[in-house]
Amino acid sequence: MTSLERKQLVPTLAAVDLDGLLGYYQKQMREEAYFYLQKRGITEETVQQYRMGFEIGKIGFYVDQNQLGDYFEHRVIVPIHNYEGEIVDLIGRAIDNREPKYKALYGMDQYLFNYTALDDTDEIVLCNGIFDVLTLNQAKMPATCVPDFSIFKEHHLPLLAGKRVYICMGNDESGRRESTRIEALLREQGNETYIVNLPETIRDINDLFIRAQNPSETFLSLVSQAVEEATLAPVAPDIKNSTVYLEEYMKRFRGQVANIRTGFAKLDTQLFGGFGNGLYLLAGVGAVGKSMLLKQIADQLALDQTPVVFVSWDMTNFELWSRSIARIIGIAPQKVLGGKVDPDQVTEANKQYAKISKMLWMIECTMDTTLDQVAASIERIAINVGKEPVIFIDHLQRIPVARGSAPQTWQQQQAAIAYTLKQWSREWNCPIIAATAIELGQDNVPDSVQASADVVMIMQPTKSEDEQHQAISLVLTKNRNGMIGKIPLIFHNDRALFTE
Repeated sequence: MTSLERKQLVPTLAAVDLDGLLGYYQKQMREEAYFYLQKRGITEETVQQYRMGFEIGKIGFYVDQNQLGDYFEHRVIVPIHNYEGEIVDLIGRAIDNREPKYKALYGMDQYLFNYTALDDTDEIVLCNGIFDVLTLNQAKMPATCVPDFSIFKEHHLPLLAGKRVYICMGNDESGRRESTRIEALLREQGNETYIVNLPETIRDINDLFIRAQNPSETFLSLVSQAVEEATLAPVAPDIKNSTVYLEEYMKRFRGQVANIRTGFAKLDTQLFGGFGNGLYLLAGVGAVGKSMLLKQIADQLALDQTPVVFVSWDMTNFELWSRSIARIIGIAPQKVLGGKVDPDQVTEANKQYAKISKMLWMIECTMDTTLDQVAASIERIAINVGKEPVIFIDHLQRIPVARGSAPQTWQQQQAAIAYTLKQWSREWNCPIIAATAIELGQDNVPDSVQASADVVMIMQPTKSEDEQHQAISLVLTKNRNGMIGKIPLIFHNDRALFTE
């Protein structure tokens, strides 16, 4: 791909003196930074070649009148270039145990790191991260990756057109899933692709080169093995995957499934420990309490330091906040909405809510807000926090259809939106929990809508004379990786609280 073709892939950015900022960081290189890089097998020659820098965190610096201060404190800095060779972003990798490990200045994810390696070769290693690329570059092997805060997307595909691609992501469950996803994208484009599997206990390419006695030979043998296995794939047995399957089973046997707890013990049991990656639909008739339940679970996750994005086309952010404040105080939400609570109580509750809001982002949508706009906001949030959030969507019926799309029935629209959300969960490797309405008398969502869902939960109210305590059954009518069943809940309207 020529320089002009690359330029057409992305918009031109406003000029910012990132070059000067990088020069400042280059001057801050210290012994502690070189020592860290040496442990990672990165030579001083590579540091110079890629213009790597360091921030000691003691001297502030200004960009567009905004002080960075210690934003990159104790981080090795690596520049990201656009396809004209201009610096468009900086990424800092912590040299200690602070989180997130990687921080981006702007979060530009359009560009492949070390894309120039594509110019003079017909084959390329698509790596897990920047240090893998640096490692292979030192071994004279062409390699590239998406920046460490991002994931491989369709707009990266044209750069790899016509190339033979060896995919080598992280050597864990998520890395294997990502390798499979990328391979599918590349094969649709017509690429010849091979997934390179690393030995057990080896985390990534950089780890392999640090620990192996003859790392270059070892890696090339793994590449050759990947090609051979791919050639035999139609007739080869599944033995190479049996170790992966056994690892996954042993994690489940030991109760080590890394699911996210919902705050409801019986629901967690039904879901194999809580929310995993996938699409969860929460359905019920109007005013049954779907938004209340979603917000209660979202607040609990955020309180447990899990990043949460709550997207609503149904309620304003103030209305959602009011329900959380009512739950904290222990009163009916109508009192907060109506301004009938002592301000001191609300102020004190808001201090408690601050612990939740540190890991909670609420996106208030209008009928003009598209899914693409929401996706862009979620990706920016993920970059800032350093990991993919749990996403709550409230609710499907209010999401506008993309402009210019062909006319669809109501069910077709909902099915298309559910499919999009399912693709999000796969691409971002995270749970998405979405509310959807059903008509009075219906006991489930339409088949075309639930086809994309991993789990479908139906809120069914039970007749009750007590206006303050509503009995509700949460019925799991679909659970792709677990059991279906019924979980009894009680909604305490006088406390804005669901309990089992």
